[in-house]
Amino acid sequence: MILRNWMERDPITVESGTLVADAIALLLENNLRALPVIDQGELRGLVTRKELQGCATAVARAQSEYETEYFLNRLKIRDIMTRMPKTVEAGDSVEYCMLKGQDDLIRNYPVMENGKLVGMVSSLELFSALSSILGANEVWCGITLEALPLESGTISKVSKLVEDTGAILHGVFTMRLPNVTDKRIILRFDGGTDVGVVAKALEQGGYKIFEKTDAVQTCGHAA
Repeated sequence: MILRNWMERDPITVESGTLVADAIALLLENNLRALPVIDQGELRGLVTRKELQGCATAVARAQSEYETEYFLNRLKIRDIMTRMPKTVEAGDSVEYCMLKGQDDLIRNYPVMENGKLVGMVSSLELFSALSSILGANEVWCGITLEALPLESGTISKVSKLVEDTGAILHGVFTMRLPNVTDKRIILRFDGGTDVGVVAKALEQGGYKIFEKTDAVQTCGHAA
């Protein structure tokens, strides 16, 4: 999964000389999570919704005419932005971006290509990608197998056991547990599948069931 296919393209930007008050209005009008700061075509900084709203909150609490005047007419993005923000490349994988976000403790990344800003990616886009992989917007049934060593043919053997029951297999995922090399195998089936029949076939094939779900409720509807 390549980042350019999941990022927000052609993001709205501001210049470093933009008033913070104007940037807040822009952010709220467009429901943005962050604004890249561009001067003369170059990425100079990044300012987030949290930072902008923090400024507004501080001024409101101060209840000072001077601070209000300064905030409205003089405080500029260059005064509060994160300079030289960390970035990712459009050709990076979504998985790499997820790990980088965890390591950097960053929720918003400018996306670069050939030294130029081409997009933005945030936790929202990454959650959207993960939701699509897991079929979060679909009605499905599922079984997770106890952790086991993955060898050549393991996935195909498990898949054949499932499909021999007549179940329609929508997805197969693996999940490594902490401090071990074994992995759980996560199986997703069509919503009308008899999970009990599939579970019995897997157990007869020598696999242990960690959990099974007869029907999963989604945000859009219940199974």
